[in-house]
Amino acid sequence: MKKTLLVTVILISLVPAAQATVNVYKDDVNQVDLYGRAYAAYLYQDREGTESDGRSDSYFRTGFKAFSNLTGDLTALGHIEMQFESRDNSDANSESKTRLMYAGLKNDKGQLTFGRNYAADEIIADWADAGTTNYSGNPALGNLGRQANILKLETKVLDDNLNLVAHVQPESSVDTRTGKNSQSSYAFGGVYGFDFGLELGATYTGVMTENYTLNSDYDRSTIFVAARYKLKGLTASIVGDSTSVATPNTVTEDKDSNDWFAYELSLAYHLDKLTGTVTYKQRDTDSFNDNTVDQTALGFAYKFNSNFRLVTEYVIDGVDGEENQWHMAARYDF
Repeated sequence: MKKTLLVTVILISLVPAAQATVNVYKDDVNQVDLYGRAYAAYLYQDREGTESDGRSDSYFRTGFKAFSNLTGDLTALGHIEMQFESRDNSDANSESKTRLMYAGLKNDKGQLTFGRNYAADEIIADWADAGTTNYSGNPALGNLGRQANILKLETKVLDDNLNLVAHVQPESSVDTRTGKNSQSSYAFGGVYGFDFGLELGATYTGVMTENYTLNSDYDRSTIFVAARYKLKGLTASIVGDSTSVATPNTVTEDKDSNDWFAYELSLAYHLDKLTGTVTYKQRDTDSFNDNTVDQTALGFAYKFNSNFRLVTEYVIDGVDGEENQWHMAARYDF
């Protein structure tokens, strides 16, 4: 059995090249790929003299994807992704975290995995995450993002035009240091793509949260509906969120006072090596001021090649007491 072990490829990956991942091992049955990102960033935010205006927003991210053919078209897979962050001048305050860590099986029809992974609602929440810098995310939406203990099924049907996804998360500790809070969830949804550039999607998510300190629990349900359209260098998307939060018995707030409607809009245009983005994220709730979101962001990126780019984004925050932000970064992907 012929084997190819590319020991030097990690060093070679530091040189700009037109590839998204690096194959570090491959034989007739097994394959291991390496990828990563170095993101050197500065964030400026006017804090009206009470705190420092500027700080680092830098990180290094790397991950491995491993595959092993079992029989026929059935393949075992594993994926781990780590991130190392630098937020200020002190090495002691640098942080590391596990973003993804899951394993499972896949074939031509789809895949089934378990571990720390993106929840099912990410299939369309990601559409609105179109900014150029680390600021970009989904602050207005009630998406789960990355979660532990996710059993996730992904498949494609109707000539691969319809993508279906579902997950189940058993009761999982929110913070293992205290063990005082737990969460379980489930979600399902899909995306249908038309041949003229339009995609439509919807997901439903149910979350059950329990606080053992207060002896209270509550349920939350979230419905996403979304549309995305691509035409040459233009990509436009909208994701809407209708969330209902059941009020715990231990809270004196009015029923349904924590419910919200939210939406996120994004517009991106690619012209050769230059990309411009506009995003708007809005959510308004009656009872939680810190749950309100009103952000508009303008971003630009200049891509020297497939590996290296310079990015910037200016964020206008419309919530009282919040300040605007300016992000600047150099980003290297391999």
